[in-house]
Amino acid sequence: MYIRIRFDPRLEANVRKTYHDASASHPPDNLKVQISPTSPSLPPAPKQESRSNCDNKESASESNLFHSFKPSHFKLPPSLRWITDNWTWSKWMPAIRCAVAELASLLLLVINSSTRAMGQVSGVLSPPGDPFITNTEREIIILLSVMVAWGWASLGIKLASLARTYTDHTATVREILSGKYIEVAPSIINAIFLFFGSAFFLYIKAQKGPGPFASATILACICLGIIYTSRARCSPAYPGQAVVVPVAFHSALAIVSSVFIFPTSVAAQYTTGLQAVIVPLSYGFRQHLALLEISASSPDFSPKPVRASASKAESALAPLTASARLLGRDISWGRFSGKDLDGMREKVQRLVMRAHGMNVYFSLTDPTRERFPVTPAPSRPGSPTAGTPNVSRPSSPGHTKESPGASPAGLHSATICSQDDAERHRGRTALQRHPHFDVGSLSHSAKSHLHGTLFRRHHHRHSYVSLLSGVHHHDHLREHVVGVFESQRYLDLESHHFAHPLAVRYTEQSTALLRQSCEPLLRSCGMGLEELDLWLRTSRHKRWMFWCGGEKCLHVQQERLNALYRAYDELTRTLETFRTSLRHLALEPYREAFSDKHEGCMTGGEVPPHRYLFHAYTYQYHLMEFSIILISTLEYVTNLEKEHLRTRLWFPSVSVDDYFRWGIWDHNVNFEHEDDENPSWTPALCFDIVQGKEGLCVDLGAAQRRDPDALPPRNSFEAIMNIIYHAFRGISRGNQLFAIKAGILTVLLSLPSFVRFSASLAYGERFSWAIFMGQLTLARFRGDTTFGLVARIISTFAGGITGTIIWHVSTGAGRGNPYGLAAVCAIAFPFFFYTRLYWPGPPVPNTIFFTTTVLVIGYSWQNTHYHFGEFLYYGINLAWRRFVLVCVGVSAAFIFSFLPPSTTLRGYQRQSLATITSEIGSVYCSIVSYASSPHVEDPQHVIQSLIAIRLKLKRSIVLRANIIYEFSLRGRWPAERYQKILEIQLEIAYLLSHLMSVLQHLEPAWTRAFLRRTRFLDPDFQGDVLAVISLISTSLRTGTPLPQVTPCPLLDRFILHHHGLNVIRNEEDDDYGLPRTMCFCVGVSTSFGIMTRFDRLMHATKELVGEQYHIHGVGYIAKAGGMEMGSRTNSLRPIHDA
Repeated sequence: MYIRIRFDPRLEANVRKTYHDASASHPPDNLKVQISPTSPSLPPAPKQESRSNCDNKESASESNLFHSFKPSHFKLPPSLRWITDNWTWSKWMPAIRCAVAELASLLLLVINSSTRAMGQVSGVLSPPGDPFITNTEREIIILLSVMVAWGWASLGIKLASLARTYTDHTATVREILSGKYIEVAPSIINAIFLFFGSAFFLYIKAQKGPGPFASATILACICLGIIYTSRARCSPAYPGQAVVVPVAFHSALAIVSSVFIFPTSVAAQYTTGLQAVIVPLSYGFRQHLALLEISASSPDFSPKPVRASASKAESALAPLTASARLLGRDISWGRFSGKDLDGMREKVQRLVMRAHGMNVYFSLTDPTRERFPVTPAPSRPGSPTAGTPNVSRPSSPGHTKESPGASPAGLHSATICSQDDAERHRGRTALQRHPHFDVGSLSHSAKSHLHGTLFRRHHHRHSYVSLLSGVHHHDHLREHVVGVFESQRYLDLESHHFAHPLAVRYTEQSTALLRQSCEPLLRSCGMGLEELDLWLRTSRHKRWMFWCGGEKCLHVQQERLNALYRAYDELTRTLETFRTSLRHLALEPYREAFSDKHEGCMTGGEVPPHRYLFHAYTYQYHLMEFSIILISTLEYVTNLEKEHLRTRLWFPSVSVDDYFRWGIWDHNVNFEHEDDENPSWTPALCFDIVQGKEGLCVDLGAAQRRDPDALPPRNSFEAIMNIIYHAFRGISRGNQLFAIKAGILTVLLSLPSFVRFSASLAYGERFSWAIFMGQLTLARFRGDTTFGLVARIISTFAGGITGTIIWHVSTGAGRGNPYGLAAVCAIAFPFFFYTRLYWPGPPVPNTIFFTTTVLVIGYSWQNTHYHFGEFLYYGINLAWRRFVLVCVGVSAAFIFSFLPPSTTLRGYQRQSLATITSEIGSVYCSIVSYASSPHVEDPQHVIQSLIAIRLKLKRSIVLRANIIYEFSLRGRWPAERYQKILEIQLEIAYLLSHLMSVLQHLEPAWTRAFLRRTRFLDPDFQGDVLAVISLISTSLRTGTPLPQVTPCPLLDRFILHHHGLNVIRNEEDDDYGLPRTMCFCVGVSTSFGIMTRFDRLMHATKELVGEQYHIHGVGYIAKAGGMEMGSRTNSLRPIHDA
C-alpha cells in the first residue's frame, strides 16, 4: 500500500538547521512510501576504479608481484589462511629486511675476527620488522636496559670481591670455572644482587606487558644470569662484554637495516591502520542495506554480521593508537605528514562509536530484541498462579514448535495480523484499560497461551537440568534456579508491556519505514567510506618518482580531488534531504495520535505504541551523526589534498626536549594486553570516589571513601605512619608479589652455580638456560605459567629439530661449512621471518621456536670452531641438551607457581569484573551529574573513562584464554557465565557512551525534561540503581551470594509512570507536550536499554554466585485460593508501553 506523507507543523515545532537537528523545510507533497514485507533485492555495491593510470600500474604491479607463487591457488585450511592473507609485497618487505639483518649477524659469526670481537649476535628475539622510529626506540631501550643490568652486576661483583678472603690473580680459566675459588660470603652477596636485579626487571616486564620493554627486560635478565652464574667466581673484574657487545651489534644492525632495507615510516603504518578501520565500516553499511531489505519476521533477519563489522573496526583502533604514539617523532617522505594523518584518528573513533550506536536499534526492536533470561519458578500443586505458567498441563492439546529467537510480542495468536484483525482490535479500544492493549481484557485462554508461550521459549533456551533443579530440592548435585523473583516480574512486564496482538505488523511497518527513510543516506555513507578508503590506498603511491611531475601529477591529483568533492557533495545533499523530509517517514503511523482529538495520548485507532517511534529515532540519530562525522572527515581529507601538492621530507614535529621524553611510560603500545596494577584499584578512574570530590559541596556534598580501620590522622606522626603503612601495603599488590616470587625462583635455580661442588657441572652443561626459562616462564597467574610450560616444551622440541636439520643440511657429516651454512640460511631466513612476523598464534611459542632454531645453529658453529670450556656439543647433541634444560627450568617454574602467593586467572577475572562494575557505576553517576550540572563534570574525562572500561573488558577476554590450563579437581570453570557478565558490561559501556553523546546535544530545557522522564534525579529510583550496582560489585569481589529479593527489576521502576508520546506525565505542571527533538527520544530509549542491562547483569551475577536470605512466602501471597498477587507497583499503576 501507499501512504502519502502530510507535513504537520506540530511535529517539528522548534526544528532548526543546526549541527544536530534538521532543517524546517517540508517534505514534498508528492512523496510516497511503499510499505511491503519484501523489497527488491539489493544491487551490488558499485566498484571503485582507480583515478589514474599511474595508480593503476602501481596497484597492478603490487598485486601481480607474486601472483604465480601466491598460495591462494591452493586450498589451505583455515589455520593456514594467514599465509594467503599476508602474501603481498608490502608484507614481504619487513620479512626480507629481518632476514637480511639476521644473515648479516650470521656472517659476523662465521668470520673469525668479528666473532672474537663481538660474540654471537641474533635478532630473532627482536627482529627489525617495524618502522624505523619504532625499531630505534625499542633498540635504545634494549641497550639501556642491558647496560643498567651490567652496571648493577658490576656493583654486586665489586662488593662481593671486597668480602672475599682469598684472591688469586694467576688462576687459570679452568680453575675458575671448576668452582675452586667459590666462597660463602661473596656468593650470598651475588645472590642478593641477582634477586633484586631480576625482581626489578621482571616487575617491569609484568607491569608494562608486551611492547618495547618485553625484549629489553628479557635480555637484561639474561645479562644478569650470565654474569652472576659464570663470570663472578674469582676475579673482581667487571664482566659483561659477552652480553653487552653482541646486543650493541644487534641494535646497530637493526637500526641500519631499518634505514637502508625497504625502509618504512610510522606514517605508512598509520595509513594502513586507518584502512583497517574504514574497510569494515564500509562493508558494514552494505550489510545494513541488505539486512533492512529482509523482512523482520524472516528467520534470516539477523544483526550478527553488522555487529561483527563494527567490532572488527573497533579492534583496529588499538594498533592505530599504538602507531599514533610515535607519529610526532617520525621521519617520512610523502605528501602528508604524520600530524596531518593523526587529525583523522578522533574522527574515525567517533565513526566507530556511531556504527555501534546504529546496532543498538536491533537490540531494542523485535524480533532481535534482547530479553531477560527468564527463570521459571517451580509450580506448586494445587496453587496455580497468574504470574507463572502452569507446567503440569499444556496450554493447548496441540504443541506448536516455536523459534528460539521469537519475540514475546510475536504470539501464536498474532503471528499474522490481517486487516480484519486490525478492525477487531480497533473495535475493542473502548473496553481496554490500556490505550492500545490490555492483557487483562483478554480471555483466560489467551492469557494462558501468552504465559505458556513465554515459558516454552525459556524452556528451549535452558537445559533440562536447570529446569528440574528447582523441583528436586533434595538433589544437592544440581544447582538450584536463581532469579525467580526477577523472572516473575519480567514475565509480567513481557505480558503487559511488550505483548501486543499487532506487534508483528507494527514491527514490519516500522522496519519498512526505517528502510525507506534511511536507504539513500546509507548508500551515500557507504560510497563516502569507499572513497575515503580509495584515497588512503592511493595517498602514498608514486611518492618516490621525482620525475613523475608536472601536468601528469597535477591531473592525477585533480581527479582524486574531484572524486572527494563528488562524495562530499552527494553525502551533504542526501543528509539534507534526510533531515528535512525522509526522516519524517517514521512519524507516519502516528498521525492520528498527533491530531487534536488525541493530543498525544494513545487512546485508539491503529496508532502503534510509541516505543517503535523511539527505536526508529535511535537508528536515525546515530546514522545522522555518522553522516555528519563522515562529512567532516571528507572535508578534512579534501583540504589535505588541496594543501599538499608535492612530496617532501617530513621531520619530527615535536621539540627536542619532548623527543626524548618517551611516551611509552604513559601509553603502552599493546595496552589491550597489559596487566593491571591491582584489579581492585584503578587510579586513573578513581571509581572509589564519586565525581565531584574536589571540595564541591553541592546537593548532598562530595562522596569519599573512609578507612574502616583507622580514624583520620590527628598529628604529623600519625600522618607519616599512615603514609608508611600505605607504602608497605603497596608491596602486597599483584605485580610486586610476583616480582618478589620470581626473584626468589631465580636465586633458587642459580644455587648450583653458587655451590662449589656443583658449579663446574652447572657451567659445563649451560644450566643458565634452565635459569632463563624458569624466570621467564613464571607468570603472575598459574594458567599463564602452565601455558608457558606447554608452549616452551613443544616449541623448544620443534625448534631444536628444525635447527638440527638446517645445520646438517648445510654441513653434511662435517663440522661446519661457512658457505653451505650461509647459503642454506639465506634461503630459509625469509620464510622464517615471514612466519615469525605474521603467524597469528601466541607470541611465546613463536619466539621460542625461532630462538631455539637460531641458538642450535649458532652454538653448533661456535662449538665446532672455538673450543672454550666444556660445552662443545653441536647438532642433535646440542638440541636435546637444550631441550632437557628447558624442561628443567619450566618444570621448576610450574611447581613454584603453586607456592604462595599463588594467584589464578579465575579469581582475577572475577575481581576484574567487580572493578569494572564499580567503574561503570562511577561513570553512570558522572553522566547523570553532567546532565544535571554540566559545569561540574568534564565530558572528556567521562569519555576517557568509558574508553578505559572497554579496553579493560577486551583485555579480560585476552587474559582468559589461558584459564583452560588452570585445572581444578572441584569442577569446570563456568566460562559461559563469566562471558555473559562481560558481554553485558560491554553493552552498558557502549550505551553510556551513546547517552553521553545525546546529553551533549540536548538543550537545558530538554535535558531537564529528560531527567524527569527517566527519573534520573529521583532519589528513590537512583537509590535502587546504585544499590544494584554496589550489590553486584561487592558480590563479584567477595563471591558472596546475592539476596534472593533485590531492587531489580529496575525496568519496573524506570517505567513507573505512563507517558505515551508525551514528554512527561499529563499530571505534571509543566507542559512539554509532544517530543519535538530526536535527541530526547534517543536518550529515553538508550536509558531504557541501560536499565534492562542492569537487570540482566544482576541475573547473570546471581547465576554465578547464587542467592541467599530466603523468605518463605515472598512472591506467593495467599489470596483467593492461592492466586499470586502482582508486585505493588504493577497492582497500583496503569499498564504502559516502553
